[in-house]
Amino acid sequence: MTTAHLALFFNAFIWGISWLPYKWLEAQGLSILWATAFSYMLASSALAAARPADFRRLVGGQMGQGLWVMGLFYGLTNTCFNWALALGDVVRVVLLFYLMPLWSALFARLLLKEQLSPEGVARLVLALAGAAVVLGWSLLFEPSAQQPVAQNPAGRALLADLLSIAGGLFFGLANVYLRKFESATAYQRTLTMYLGSGVVPLSVLGLMALVNLLVFQNSMEFPSLSSPLQASAQAWWLVPVLALGLALANYSLQYGGSRLPTQVTSLIMLSEIVFAALSAAWFAGKVLTASEWIGGGMIVTAAIWASLRPPSKPQPT
Repeated sequence: MTTAHLALFFNAFIWGISWLPYKWLEAQGLSILWATAFSYMLASSALAAARPADFRRLVGGQMGQGLWVMGLFYGLTNTCFNWALALGDVVRVVLLFYLMPLWSALFARLLLKEQLSPEGVARLVLALAGAAVVLGWSLLFEPSAQQPVAQNPAGRALLADLLSIAGGLFFGLANVYLRKFESATAYQRTLTMYLGSGVVPLSVLGLMALVNLLVFQNSMEFPSLSSPLQASAQAWWLVPVLALGLALANYSLQYGGSRLPTQVTSLIMLSEIVFAALSAAWFAGKVLTASEWIGGGMIVTAAIWASLRPPSKPQPT
C-alpha cells in the first residue's frame, strides 16, 4: 500500500468520524451550521494569509465565474451533509449521501456530454432502488426503528434524508465542475472550496433568521439559529482543531486522488461508510436496521460497480 492509498484512507477516516466533533460542538451550544461556517472560514483565512498574492488573483476573478460556481456547490454539499448529521442518523445520512455516483453520472451526461451506457443505466436503477429501500422499508415494516428523539422526530428524520440526498447531488455536481476546471491550481481549487463551504452555511443561517422574523415573527425557534456566543469556552478550542482536520483531509484527498486512478479513489472513498458505521456503533450504540443493510448494500454495490468501470468518453460534437 502506497502513501497515496494511505492518504485517501485518512481522508475517508476523517469524514467518517467528522460527526463526532460536530455533535460534541452542538452539545456545547455551537450548532453544526455555525461550526461548519467558522471552521471553513478559519481554514480559508489561513490559506489566504499563506499566499496573499494568489488570493488576490483568485478574488480578482482571473479564473472566471465557473470556479466560484464550483465553490458554491461544494459549500452546498458540506452544508447539507453536516446539517443532516445534526438532524438524523449518522449511518443513514452517509448511505444516502453516497448516491453521489448516480448524480455524477447524470450531470456528466448533461454537462460534459459523456455517454451513458445501458450498464450505466442499470447502475442508476440499482442505486435508486437501494435508496427507496433505505427510505421506505423502515417506515412500512420497522416502525419501532424510528423512535422519537426530539419534539418532531418525523420531521427531523425526513429533513435529514432530504438533506443527505441533496448533499450527494451537490457533491456530484461539484465534482463535474472540478473536472471542468482541472487546469486550475490545487491552491485555487482548495481555497474556492473552503470559501464556499464557509459562506454558504452563513447565508443559510441568515436566510433562516429572515424567515423566522418575517414569516413566523420569531415564534418558531430554529436550534441552528442559537447564538454562537452561547457556546461554551471548550467549544471554541475545538474549532481550530476541526479546521485543521478538514484541511488535512482535503489535502490528503488531492494528494492521493492526483496519484491514483479515479476508480481506485472512488473505491477507497467508500470506506467512509465503514468508518461512520463503526464509530456510530462504538460511540452511539447504532445498530443497522434491515432496510439499511439491504438498501445500503445496493447503493454501495452500485458505487463499486461504477468505480470498477473505465470513464466514458465524451460524445463527439
